Amino acid sequence: MSSSRFVILAAPRTGSNLLCTLLNGHPDILCHHEVFNPEGIFVALDQRGSLGLGSLAARDADPFAFLEHVWGSGERQLLVGFKMTSGQAPAVVAHLLQAREVKKIVLRRKNRVKTYVSTLIAAKTGQWEVYSRAELVHERPRVRVNPAELRQHAEINQAFYDAIRRSLEGSGQAFLEVEYEDLLSVQEQQRVLAFLGVRPAALEPASIKQNPEDLRHLILDFSDLDEQLRGTSFSDELHEGSD
Repeated sequence: MSSSRFVILAAPRTGSNLLCTLLNGHPDILCHHEVFNPEGIFVALDQRGSLGLGSLAARDADPFAFLEHVWGSGERQLLVGFKMTSGQAPAVVAHLLQAREVKKIVLRRKNRVKTYVSTLIAAKTGQWEVYSRAELVHERPRVRVNPAELRQHAEINQAFYDAIRRSLEGSGQAFLEVEYEDLLSVQEQQRVLAFLGVRPAALEPASIKQNPEDLRHLILDFSDLDEQLRGTSFSDELHEGSD
């Protein structure tokens, strides 16, 4: 059976693991994770150890042949997809952006401060994805946020999304923009499924939220940062609820 194709395009720490597990829980969808991650080939959680997609060396030697193997990895599903985060396999991303048969979901996270803090914490713990509370590093490290580096991080992410939008709008392709903050909304989940062309279904996450604490409990010298960001567009995000 030939499956339809989709890709999730996202900056790191914007909820792409959550979206992958939600979609992979649908009976008609096979959603892999970062199959083009430089460090490994990360397939769907329920497919680990069962797919013969080859080695990293083979993937990197011929990424487009590897891509065809990924598209053919669904045996019974109507849809096969995976996620790409910024900076991964630029030639493959360029190809996917021009491939009209591939449906595109663009995932972003509204809160840029939480995105950056989550990035710093993941770098400290070495945990970029967690699917069991037993595996989670429970002593969450507190991190120091440099305002200039925060702004730079936000600008890099914005440039990534701007380039995607320019490419897709320039070629007249339809795409779906989704925000991390809405992913657990039933209405938003059904909007995603409708875009992908599959039947409505209840979706359950399989990933673990790593940093549910308020930012003031995760950031060192929170008061100093608050003062430095006052009057900027980051100030409201710094005080926005919990992660």
